[in-house]
Amino acid sequence: MSEQQAGEPGPLPVVRASDAEREAVVTRLQTALGEGRINVDEFTQRADVAYAAVTTADLDELLADLPGPTSAVPAFGEIVGERTTGTIATVFGDVKLTATTSVPERASTVFGDVRIDLRGLRTSDEVVALQLGTVFGDVEVIVSEGVAAEIEGWTVFGDRKTQLAPVPRLPGTPRVVVRGWTVFGDLKLRSLAPGESPSRWRAVLDRLAERRSAPPPAG
Repeated sequence: MSEQQAGEPGPLPVVRASDAEREAVVTRLQTALGEGRINVDEFTQRADVAYAAVTTADLDELLADLPGPTSAVPAFGEIVGERTTGTIATVFGDVKLTATTSVPERASTVFGDVRIDLRGLRTSDEVVALQLGTVFGDVEVIVSEGVAAEIEGWTVFGDRKTQLAPVPRLPGTPRVVVRGWTVFGDLKLRSLAPGESPSRWRAVLDRLAERRSAPPPAG
């Protein structure tokens, strides 16, 4: 008798993913972003993996911790990212925020920096607009790679700096518009790659890249 016992199921066949299946997974991830289940950074990482996926098993792994699109929603609803309309203002101090479910529309300080990290933001908004300013300090906004962003405004004795990765915008991500001003300081807008912080999805993407570059087995 062979090593596989009679009646035991054999290994599942490897099925190569189609472009339509990859797009369907990205669409589900967009929904999860709007529901607040994943943040912008997680979305960009998983979408990168989805577009590079070789098999349907690779795609299934991306949705393993998400409910199906027809899953019931609790009667009390779910809190997703809602924009606040408040203003943060301070003197002799920094304004440093890592956005998750909300971010103020306005923030300013005197003798300090304003730094807003939007990589963890969970929102269904199509546009995230910020008005930021400081005297004797810098204004800095950080977004994930693949998020469309722009910065406009004025500086006195300062520079405006934009450092965005030259990658296409990922569908489903918000567009970030920053309007800022500084006196004796810089206006800065930059993006960071998901791989710059530890992530299991980056490891999956690296594994897929290695699989694609590996030579085919000898016949």
